[in-house]
Amino acid sequence: MKEFLRLALLQALLLLCQSILYFGSEKFQRKPHNVYFAVDRRIPFVPAWVFAYILWFPLIFFFPLAVYYTDRAVYLRYISAVIADDVLSVLIYLLYPTSFTRPVPPDTISGFVMKLVYRGSYRGLNCAPSLHCSQCYLVILAAFLCSALPHAAGGLAVLISLLVVISTMCTKQHAVIDVISALPVALLCWGIGRLFPAVPFAAFAAG
Repeated sequence: MKEFLRLALLQALLLLCQSILYFGSEKFQRKPHNVYFAVDRRIPFVPAWVFAYILWFPLIFFFPLAVYYTDRAVYLRYISAVIADDVLSVLIYLLYPTSFTRPVPPDTISGFVMKLVYRGSYRGLNCAPSLHCSQCYLVILAAFLCSALPHAAGGLAVLISLLVVISTMCTKQHAVIDVISALPVALLCWGIGRLFPAVPFAAFAAG
């Protein structure tokens, strides 16, 4: 139980640091570039997809815990990859900030939740690459490489990840280029994770 609580604390701290980097970077970004193209206008705005979008938060919190108890090596690579993804994405946001105009959500339950999501970013920046998508790609990679992970758990993680990726475009949180550019970033960060696994994380969790 103590080990689980340590793991949960590490995960919470990681998410806190990610949030500080993500939202803090907006303060220093210059005028953003518009990345909303013709292909994005063909994708309908469906606020109901917001309920898939918010599944990202429990996914990135609980998935690493499941991996830790099934394949420690994959866990260490995954954590390092997530840290590298946070740092690299924020550097890209600072060097090349992007954005586009979001539609006005309707006066429905899903529209209300969509408004709350939109308010999460006070400047509406940090689009390309999508951090939501890049970390979903890392989850998918880890799920496929973690052979000891139960098929049901791995399949559920992959399914939720794919739904989140789709939801980023259907909720107009992200444009197509944000989703595409997140893939090479995720692959690069996974390579970094293989070279520099987060050994201190496992040492802290083990006590």
